[in-house]
Amino acid sequence: MGNEQSSPEARYKRELLKLSWNLVLTVQEQAKSAQDSAEASRNSAVTADSKATGASFFVPGQNCIRPFHEDFMTSFLKYCPDLKTKFPSNFTLVSKMIQTFISNAISTSDINKLGRSFAKSHVKHRLTDDHFQGFSCALVDTIQSRLGKFGTIELVKIWRATTDTIIGAMQKEYQKATRNRR
Repeated sequence: MGNEQSSPEARYKRELLKLSWNLVLTVQEQAKSAQDSAEASRNSAVTADSKATGASFFVPGQNCIRPFHEDFMTSFLKYCPDLKTKFPSNFTLVSKMIQTFISNAISTSDINKLGRSFAKSHVKHRLTDDHFQGFSCALVDTIQSRLGKFGTIELVKIWRATTDTIIGAMQKEYQKATRNRR
């Protein structure tokens, strides 16, 4: 990611990020599938046969995996409650944008270009350093919770370092964009 060297360690970290991010996104797809099947089961009538055979049904709220955007936004708004009004009530589009941004950030060779793109679209929101740090912390928290037992201390450290790099580029370009806007 970014302008780092192509050392074996850097390649190893990049591959770990890609694999773990793919795992996070796989959990996202499972959550979506679980929600869809829960809705389908809620909409279908329970027959007497299923009651007699003891068939089990998905019960929302019990061992349910929430979609990425729900977990991320819950975490993010704990860090930055003042931004709640800046987001639409349906966070799905925001989630897709964040997922795409992180996927691109992991594999790009120019993180500053992504930072510039972010800055252009967010300069109107008057973000502070606390907002950037809140984003970083919420992202790592969400990734860590989604990875579960695969979220080792070492992997979480790599994610923290990576989000620090991403946030640094975003802040730098955002500050440039706000200076140029005045």
